Amino acid sequence: MLQQQQVQDENEPISQFKQITRYYSLKIINPQVYYYYVAPGNNSKLIIQTMQKRKNWQESANQLLHFQWNMNDKNFKYLTLSQSQIQIVNHLPNHRELTMKCNLIRNLKYFCQANKRYVWDITPLSFIIDLYSSENDLNRVLKEFISFYEQFKPSNSKKNQLNYSSKPISQYVHPKMHHSLLDDEDNYIWILKPNEFNRGRGIQFFRTIEELKQLLKNFNKGISEYQFSQGQIKSSSFVIQKYIQRPLLLDGRKFDIRVWVLVTHQFEIYIFNQGYARLSSEMFDLNKLDAFIHLTNNAVQKHSQNYGFFELGNQISYSELDYYTNGEFTKTVLPKIKSIIVFSWMAIQNTFKKCKYSFEIFGYDFMLDEQLKPWLIEINTNPCLEESSPLLQELIPKMIDDAFKIVIDPLFSKVTEPTGWDHLLQL
Repeated sequence: MLQQQQVQDENEPISQFKQITRYYSLKIINPQVYYYYVAPGNNSKLIIQTMQKRKNWQESANQLLHFQWNMNDKNFKYLTLSQSQIQIVNHLPNHRELTMKCNLIRNLKYFCQANKRYVWDITPLSFIIDLYSSENDLNRVLKEFISFYEQFKPSNSKKNQLNYSSKPISQYVHPKMHHSLLDDEDNYIWILKPNEFNRGRGIQFFRTIEELKQLLKNFNKGISEYQFSQGQIKSSSFVIQKYIQRPLLLDGRKFDIRVWVLVTHQFEIYIFNQGYARLSSEMFDLNKLDAFIHLTNNAVQKHSQNYGFFELGNQISYSELDYYTNGEFTKTVLPKIKSIIVFSWMAIQNTFKKCKYSFEIFGYDFMLDEQLKPWLIEINTNPCLEESSPLLQELIPKMIDDAFKIVIDPLFSKVTEPTGWDHLLQL
């Protein structure tokens, strides 16, 4: 089932991983006991505690495993999962079609073009940059971005903006500037996101083409993963995305929304009925390109001196979002978020490898603009499970336990129970 190698979380700094022996024999020492292994990292103790509550399950490091939980899938052998003995793992083999930033944008564009849906109504306007692509391709992508950038600079007339043209492009993927991406004060902010990282690592802001070119050079040499960290990361592929300059603010601060999505081995897609908003520690200000103002990831905000000053863990519940939006979050925003989630999976259903006995919990991140329009920002594998506030101490254990009631318990105990996961779709 598993290869022997060290595990490095794709989304976290390298952590120590216990080297363990794997047996491929189907001989079980105790046929009445099921064996699981949980790799360290990302609050792995919670996963162990959740499994310990289940009858006939035993933690093991050197027996044939019926269930393995890991932060990434680098040591999974998916082809063995459907052979004889049930063996289930917590990652889908093709999750990178959605969780890698470039792949997400690319797949959304292809699907929207084929199905006559305007892609930049779903996610903010984005361009893919690959420094390892052929020189002509890279020049073409930069040329397209620079042309668009120049045409839509606030200093240019609205006539020029409306008459933006490039080589013929399908109207459904044609670059267009949404009202929420600009403001009335001539700010012009873009984001450079390295393709393979999440939790805010390596995200940079720029205003000018010269700043963009310098950032690309810095990434080639090594750049700080956070403004407050000495850690260095490198990247060769990026998404350039227009910053939402008219976000909905809560008490003057920016926020985003974390939504949990579960995909089972039968490709049933669920959304957890609770989630949370993550708020910044500083007041919103487009004149300052500071991570504590503009990046709401807990991995970033916990380093701010104001972290937890306004609310514990800088997090609020769906019910509090409803209070701030006079009930509109539940009434109008959540249904739109659910539609976008369904759409994202329809976009990759023909290219995604369906693998028996694999499942995954994803962290979808959304932002709302001033008009309460939800924007899909990114989709995360291995979403953060740290219980960094009383709210998350309540939500995350229930979310994990209820997920296991759907993907593990019916396979081994034939027991089904009600959960907080709402069914959205079966592909």
